Amino acid sequence: MSLIERASTFHRSGFERTPFVFSYDISSPKQARAVRRCLRRWRLDGQLSVHEVILTPPEAEALGVELVDLVDPKTDSLILFRLSRRGDGPVYALSSKTPLMLFAQRMAALPRYLHDGCYVVAYDVSHPRRLRRIQRVTSEQGVFLQRSVYLFRGKGSELSAMLHRAEQVLTQGEDDMRVYALSAPDDLWFLCGAVPPLTGLVNHPAPEMWQRLQRWTTNPDMEGPRNPASTSLFGANHG
Repeated sequence: MSLIERASTFHRSGFERTPFVFSYDISSPKQARAVRRCLRRWRLDGQLSVHEVILTPPEAEALGVELVDLVDPKTDSLILFRLSRRGDGPVYALSSKTPLMLFAQRMAALPRYLHDGCYVVAYDVSHPRRLRRIQRVTSEQGVFLQRSVYLFRGKGSELSAMLHRAEQVLTQGEDDMRVYALSAPDDLWFLCGAVPPLTGLVNHPAPEMWQRLQRWTTNPDMEGPRNPASTSLFGANHG
């Protein structure tokens, strides 16, 4: 039984399934394939290196532990973020290569106005020229997280203007660009890799609960967490 399957069997009073996204930038093709295989059974939708899942916080943490073991922390980047449940939906799609799956229930077309706050912008653009143009647009106001993944923090009107410029470059049906709304900056965790110098971003390569989850692999009779607010990296649930 895998670590995440073991986490799924724990008593989870107070835990709710929540939309999360795992994103990675891995130098080794072999390790990238291993990470994709690990995520495949939980993935609902996303892009090549951006995987949308719906898990409880213990499950997300357990899956993160498994993924960290598959990458090289010196060269690779692995990010986990939890999506907001406020507003029209946590995911806005400017373009999509394929029909949206289960996450489509949480998808929404780009609204005319966006709330001020924190967003992750991810894109998968097929043509090199369009890719370079999208990179220029997103890097003007976004903070680089990984290749094709940027963080935006600020006024919704400025983000809307940036996205409308990007929308003019994208080719529908060939390119994929998504905007993920976060409740707060501390809903984004850097599991390995460099952290941008921005207040509120968190690097948790081995938090206390992760160490406890790792011990569960060798002690299957160990009791799981019962108080999400005190034991989980994610703390209390919020939208």
